[in-house]
Amino acid sequence: MLNSRQLAGLLWLAIFIVWVVYKNPAGLRQSVSSLLQTFFSRQILALFAFIIGYNAVVVWGLWRVGYWDTTMLYDTVAFIAIGGVGSVFKASPQGVTYDRKFFFSTILMNLEITVLFAFLSDFFPFHFLIEFLLVVPFVTILVMLVAFTDKREGAEQVHRFLSGVQAFVGIALLSYLVGKVITQFQELMNLQALYQLLLPLVMSAFFLPILFIVCVDFAYQNAGMVVSFKQQDERLARWKKRRLFWRFGLNLRGLQTFRRSRLIHEYAWVKSKDEARTILKSWTGVVPEYPDEDGDEDTGD
Repeated sequence: MLNSRQLAGLLWLAIFIVWVVYKNPAGLRQSVSSLLQTFFSRQILALFAFIIGYNAVVVWGLWRVGYWDTTMLYDTVAFIAIGGVGSVFKASPQGVTYDRKFFFSTILMNLEITVLFAFLSDFFPFHFLIEFLLVVPFVTILVMLVAFTDKREGAEQVHRFLSGVQAFVGIALLSYLVGKVITQFQELMNLQALYQLLLPLVMSAFFLPILFIVCVDFAYQNAGMVVSFKQQDERLARWKKRRLFWRFGLNLRGLQTFRRSRLIHEYAWVKSKDEARTILKSWTGVVPEYPDEDGDEDTGD
């Protein structure tokens, strides 16, 4: 069952949706139509179905061993939305490098956000009226204003003031939680509460292999686009993509370094398999240096 904080958040979300529909129905239809066309593309649907389906299997396994129960449903959905889908979106830009630092920072960020989110939403909520009329709208508006003024030219002083208010509210809320933890320590020291707090860590550990598989797919799709764009022979382009996998395998950092070098354009342009093999065999993992038009050296694009 939802607590007062969760119920207040969902109620404000419903009010916002009704307001948007009433305020600009034509614009909403256009925006929703564009969003649905993007969301319901075959590739994105397959990716989301894969993420949700995998996490559903993980949850089923945790339920079978007695770890998970229905009281964790809200936290589970929050992890899938923030930790699962959010991690995939973080990995999707072309400039992202899939190294150990990326995976460590992604998992660490998921843990910080989901643990804090779960703790704030599940433990020690205020009365419903306080949550509905004060806490949820005030915190939501404050966070939105801080984000809005961050990149707004000429709003530096306003942003500093709002950031200070946000920090004060965060410290006050944290102090409230610490006080509650001290005074109600026994309530938190039951096994189910411990399971609930550790749920993001457990699901992050299970999600890491899937995130790696998604990154492999993104990396090879990105390299494959270069090969396909500059290759008129479709059969040869498909062969080149397969050879990339045989050459780099799961070495995503090596593949991305090759993708960002000029050598991949030479690989894409060659017209024979022998030339393509020669280029891949000559790759040492170091971007070759090329002189630019002014005679200076360039290390790739």
